[in-house]
Amino acid sequence: MSKQTAFLTWQDPDSRDWHVIGVLNYENDQYTFRYTQGCKNTENFVPFSGMDNLTKEYRSFDLFPVFQNRLLSSKRPEFPKFISWLGLDSETANSMDLLTRSGGVRGTDNLQLFPKVDLENDGHFEHVFFVHGGRYLPESSQKRIHNISAGDNLYPCLDVQNEFDKNAILLRTKNLPEILGYVPRYLSLELFEILRERPETVVFSVDKISSEAPESYKLLCRVKGKLPPESKNIFMASDEYLPLTN
Repeated sequence: MSKQTAFLTWQDPDSRDWHVIGVLNYENDQYTFRYTQGCKNTENFVPFSGMDNLTKEYRSFDLFPVFQNRLLSSKRPEFPKFISWLGLDSETANSMDLLTRSGGVRGTDNLQLFPKVDLENDGHFEHVFFVHGGRYLPESSQKRIHNISAGDNLYPCLDVQNEFDKNAILLRTKNLPEILGYVPRYLSLELFEILRERPETVVFSVDKISSEAPESYKLLCRVKGKLPPESKNIFMASDEYLPLTN
């Protein structure tokens, strides 16, 4: 199996800003975790119990407890439905697949995981994600989700007047136009400028609709695109992503 990489973000309880504070890798049946520069961009972040050295690389053949506690047990009766909502295969999906697709979110803290978006040599990329913020949209938007189909194109709108996120990107249907939610921040941060300057290079579509799922897992989308040559070396490579140890 090829190397799988996920980034861990943490929301500062005071500023409400999100910071990339760690990187989790899985390769050759082993997990590694390193803190990243983002945890130094806030005075409020506290290292995890048993992982208090910010400059150490942690290794384990078992998933670290801070991540293991975010997985739904396969013994739970709702597990088959959960796997289906995520658009994963229960026979092949591993813990990293579950964590990165679901975000590993728990209602009791302010941590979230997302996968590294890999680029091909020519800058092409493809990525699957859930839309965010659907519960804040009007009832007409929520109803519209039930009237779209897998494969339908969606259209990005740069939400330039968003006071909470200057890089916010909305997704809407074509006919009749209806806003369905937001692109996750980790993607909008990378795609906002590209969509403003070269919108024809990025295409969004519906991947899966799960009508019975909770709001956060209801609409699974896919984005395909090609980064301009000048962006190849900076995609998901800001200072916050840099490990504090080599």
